[in-house]
Amino acid sequence: MPPRNRERDVLAVICAIALLALAYLAWRAVGWFGVGLLGLFVLFIATRVELEGNRPIGPEMTPGLHASQYRSETGSGHADRASHAADRGGVVSAARLATLFGGSLAVAGFGLFFLL
Repeated sequence: MPPRNRERDVLAVICAIALLALAYLAWRAVGWFGVGLLGLFVLFIATRVELEGNRPIGPEMTPGLHASQYRSETGSGHADRASHAADRGGVVSAARLATLFGGSLAVAGFGLFFLL
């Protein structure tokens, strides 16, 4: 996991505020169902980013594409592999934070939709 610093924390707070503003707009437009849908959308995108791991994507997810990606990773030096691992760690860390925000919006939105 990459080291935590002030800039990363400030960006996380700004993203949370922006997501809450979008949730408010969704609540005003559609109600709690809109908040739940926004949470599912954020959850879907965060899970997809976490699963892809900053690797190439495309319409054809062929075994040759994955094999060439892993072949290029194993052929690189130790410093390059460490750099890519740190980059993937940063992406996964951010995606997990977004998964937490999206999941909480989905639970709150659909929970309040069904309760009210």
